[in-house]
Formats: sequence, C-alpha cells, structure tokens
Amino acid sequence: MKSLLLVLGFTLSLIATNNMPKSYYEITDTKKMKTAFFYHILSMAKRQNAFILQDRKFIEKTYSKVSTLSKNSDEYKRFKKIQKRYKLKDDYTLKTYLIKIDTIPTSLVLAQAAIESGWGKSRFFKKANNIFGQWTWSGIGLTPSSRDAGKKHKIKIFSTLEDSVKSYMINLNSGWGYKDFRALRASLKANNNISGVALSDTLTNYSQKKEVYNKMVKNLILSNKLSKFD
Repeated sequence: MKSLLLVLGFTLSLIATNNMPKSYYEITDTKKMKTAFFYHILSMAKRQNAFILQDRKFIEKTYSKVSTLSKNSDEYKRFKKIQKRYKLKDDYTLKTYLIKIDTIPTSLVLAQAAIESGWGKSRFFKKANNIFGQWTWSGIGLTPSSRDAGKKHKIKIFSTLEDSVKSYMINLNSGWGYKDFRALRASLKANNNISGVALSDTLTNYSQKKEVYNKMVKNLILSNKLSKFD
C-alpha cells in the first residue's frame, strides 16, 4: 500500500506539470519506473478519450440537423471543427463519422507510448514532448539522427506531453494508414469486446518495422498486463 501511495503521489506531481520531473529519471527500480510511467500516460489518455467521447456524442446529436443550423451558431461552428479534426466531409454517413470518432484502447496507448519514447527517455520525448514519434514536414522540429538521405521529415515538437497524446489519437482516428484499425475497432465494439491486443495487429503502417512492430506492441501489452486498463 505504501509503495502504491508513493507512486500515486508521484503521478499527481506529474499531472500538475504535464511533464516528467527529474525525479522520474532517478528511479532505479524497473517495476516502479514502469508504474510511474504508465500512470502518467494513463491520466492523459483518459482525459483525451473523454474529449473524443464528447465529440462523438455531439455528432450523434447534431448530425441529422446540421443542414438546418445557422452558420453563425455555436453548434454549426463546433460541427465544422470536428469535421476538420477527423478529416470528415459533409456527404459522409453518420456511420462513417462514428467509425472515425471513437476512443483508443488505453492498453494500446500505454504500450505505444513506452515503445516509441523508450519509457520517456528518448531525445524526442525530453526535448520535443513527442511521446509517439510523430513526424512533421513543416520544417519546424527535431531532425532524426538516423534519417535516411534525401528525407525531409522531422520530429514534431509539442507544447506539452498531453498535446502529443491528443495528436496521436487524432492520427489513429483520421490517418489514411489506419483504416483497418478503425474498421476492426468498430467490429469489436459492436460485440462489446474492445481489445488493445487485437487492435495491435492493425498497426502495420505505424512503423517501418511493420508486422514486427505489431508483435512488439502486443507483447508489451501482455507482459505488462495492460489489458486491465481497457
């Protein structure tokens, strides 16, 4: 109980700053380090998934009447912002909207966060608040040390770690490479059986490691018993 309280106290200090304090990097016990890392990412994942659910409920309520709304109304403006966020169009069906606007299993968030950031110890995590290794072609960002010749992408810089979580979730919900992820998620949800382990098989386009990456994510979820968070 005492160790759990210490971890929870540590987590609250993390939430207050939204960034990893120096004390995190002083943890020498691997189990405690993993627990502290997971609980910090968990708090951000829960908040961002809650925001996604708010968007989903708003769309369910507004979709059928959006054509009758004044373009100056708050409802219409919010509808358009959500459309832009998830790369949706006016002629898409409500079903298509809801397939894209949905939560990301927490076990998947935690596993990818650990892999992509090296448990919060990568240069991108420390210097760019970039947990999930997301790229940018805007010219503003950190240059990867192992970038292939001729490539121009950089590692995107975020103001906070939670901004990185938000961007990662929007990426899975809107990116062209994750159609299989969204389709399987919808199928699992219809059967009330959402599983980060199952969805890990759809992340082939997330990494240059392809299917090997999928296995890495699945194994991390299973070995750290992260399914309990789904």
